Amino acid sequence: MGRINRSFAVTTLSLDDASGAAQVFSDTRAGTAAAEEPLQLRSRGVTLLTTTRTPGNDVELVHGWLFTEGLINNASDVATARYCAGAVDTGGRNTYNLMDVDIAAPLAPVSPLADSCGVSREQTISEIVHSAPGPVTPVDVADETWFRFAYLVVEGSAKAPTRNAVVATAEADGVLRREDLNVAHAVDKLVGALVLDSAVPASGRVLVLDSQVTFQIARKALMAGISAIVTTADATSLAVELARHAGMTLVARASANRVRVYAGLQTP
Repeated sequence: MGRINRSFAVTTLSLDDASGAAQVFSDTRAGTAAAEEPLQLRSRGVTLLTTTRTPGNDVELVHGWLFTEGLINNASDVATARYCAGAVDTGGRNTYNLMDVDIAAPLAPVSPLADSCGVSREQTISEIVHSAPGPVTPVDVADETWFRFAYLVVEGSAKAPTRNAVVATAEADGVLRREDLNVAHAVDKLVGALVLDSAVPASGRVLVLDSQVTFQIARKALMAGISAIVTTADATSLAVELARHAGMTLVARASANRVRVYAGLQTP
């Protein structure tokens, strides 16, 4: 859509090295910020999701979210997915921020973290593992190849401070790349692309990130049948436990010369 970044007039403060005094001046150059806009997902008049995201690949995001939430089994479960024609701004232009989907056979949603008293980690993880479409297929990655995955993602720059998510082969070759300010939505877009391509479960594929792997991220990968997750950042404890119980490989703090394996391979 061409709405990845927005420009704003900015005022710049600079510190004079000699006097230590702050100088204020108007910068004629525009400041750039990553675009963040709302997205509402409706089905037959019922709101399913209200969130914010980086505009672009919205159909993939919707399919990925519906799939990882257990609301659809495949792309054919979505009869239509289109922007609402009546969602316009003050100038009468379509905002592209309201999407209507017609789910052919609505299913009961997965609720991994229900608001119930006393829910345990073990119960939560067990429910997620059993709700996954199928068991995870172990990935066959050569030891020296684990050091190559970090090259597939780069940290966001000042001009495009979005998070990266890549689906790669066991040989560390990138297959798909999606970006979003919210890494969970970047993963949703990837999963949606796989669903639309009838490529789930994504057996033998590796999800590569430049952000922390949370339980939510690990759950989305599990629902898609992804075999391994590699991140240049850290992983949460619940993500590690889910990966271990599900049979996924989880590698964190990956760099060109060191990786930490939290699940899979030779982890105790």
